Amino acid sequence: MKVGIIGSGNVAQTLAKGFLSSGHNVKLGTRSPEKLGEWLSEVANENLSVGSNVEAAEFGELLVLATGWEGTKNAIELANAENFAGKVVIDVTNPLDFSAGPPPKLAVQYPESGGELVQKWLPDANVVKAFNTVSAHIMIHPHLQEGNPDLFIAGNDDQAKWVVTEIATEWGWENVHDLGDMTNAYWLETFAMLWIYFGFRNNHWTHAFKLLMK
Repeated sequence: MKVGIIGSGNVAQTLAKGFLSSGHNVKLGTRSPEKLGEWLSEVANENLSVGSNVEAAEFGELLVLATGWEGTKNAIELANAENFAGKVVIDVTNPLDFSAGPPPKLAVQYPESGGELVQKWLPDANVVKAFNTVSAHIMIHPHLQEGNPDLFIAGNDDQAKWVVTEIATEWGWENVHDLGDMTNAYWLETFAMLWIYFGFRNNHWTHAFKLLMK
């Protein structure tokens, strides 16, 4: 499968390696492709390339949004929303507002969510909110000292959520919990805030959540 990732930071780079490990072809989209030259050489994989946002969006049969929230809408505009039409889009973003310094606050308030805004900006895409409640290095092979965490997802299209579940399973996620349609992305984003606040309070960033049932 061809995967286009919109974003070039740590999250985007980690997910790129995950898709490569699963045998997919990956193109990272960024405003400044030349800045990723050294990283591209370090990864040294013939199935990995770097280009503009629009090139990544055109390339991918499946697309990933892995941008900082303040740049997400502009990144979509640069990529051209038409290039997302009919495709599964994994939304890894969290709508964080750092204007008052860390820890951040949510930039989008209930009942609206970042996931719903992304789906609004991409009306013809099948957006799935996923991987936003853990740090980048836990997204792939999420095996921690005290156990394996659970992944939570939300989206309007069941087939798209099945695709994301299959990808997560390939990467080692044992349990993927479907929270329903995209109106529930708000709870995933507030869940991410719990993860963030715990991290800032304890200076600890290798934690994750697991749902336990009797």
